Amino acid sequence: MSDLSLYYKKLFTVIEAGNPVWQASVIETDGSTPARVGMKLAVPLTGEPFGNLGGGEMEYLVINTIRHDQPTAIVKWNYALDEQGKTVPKAVVTDAPVCTNIPTAMICGGNVEVLIEPLFSPHPLYIIGAGHCGRALAEFAVKTDFQVTVIDNRQDLLQTDAFPAECKLCFNDYLSLESVINFNPSAFIVIMTYGHVHDRQVLEYCLGKPFRYLGMIGSKKKVAETLERVKNNGFNDNDIRKVHAPIGLPIYSHTPSEIAVSILAEIIQIKNS
Repeated sequence: MSDLSLYYKKLFTVIEAGNPVWQASVIETDGSTPARVGMKLAVPLTGEPFGNLGGGEMEYLVINTIRHDQPTAIVKWNYALDEQGKTVPKAVVTDAPVCTNIPTAMICGGNVEVLIEPLFSPHPLYIIGAGHCGRALAEFAVKTDFQVTVIDNRQDLLQTDAFPAECKLCFNDYLSLESVINFNPSAFIVIMTYGHVHDRQVLEYCLGKPFRYLGMIGSKKKVAETLERVKNNGFNDNDIRKVHAPIGLPIYSHTPSEIAVSILAEIIQIKNS
């Protein structure tokens, strides 16, 4: 099997597992540089990158910049490879969302343009609770371009035939969620466990961490009681205001599917705002 075939086989495995991964491709070069047009490097958020951009400082910078910035759209980066580390003059690429000349200390000279593509949905949705409402929300969310992860501490509910194939299912304790949630400013988190004690524990775990959206299911009375206990445990009004609860748009929903629609509508409204 060729190196390229092995590369795409491994890339498919990473994508199929639902893990965030970016592909960096050399699309233009000039001058003396070890990079060649067509070279590719896959950079997962965790684990070792694979592929090849010619090695050296430029490849190191690509990996670290991707993991730091975690771009959610296709971008182009220009890397200057002159001996003084100064930017090589180059025409601006007008069709790219981002075009940056990045100086390096490499001495080979020349310039390399790299295309960065996120090969996953930039909108991760974590559903904490695999009950009826969680299953309904997962089913609708994958159809609207969310990268869905369902988390529950009940193994028997995480059956693959109960969820869309695109969902990632995680059997995990509710008090150690950082092992299954990538907390960042793009994360959407929905709390719908099977008990209000678990809801409160998960809510307190998530508050103080970065997220785009944090919502908790429950009636007005139960939500008020839960939030009051959260405040008594040291969280302030600013923390509480970040929580969408009761969750979803007020469409008088009752069934799991209706509740899922109301939640997803609220999430989409925030995503597109």
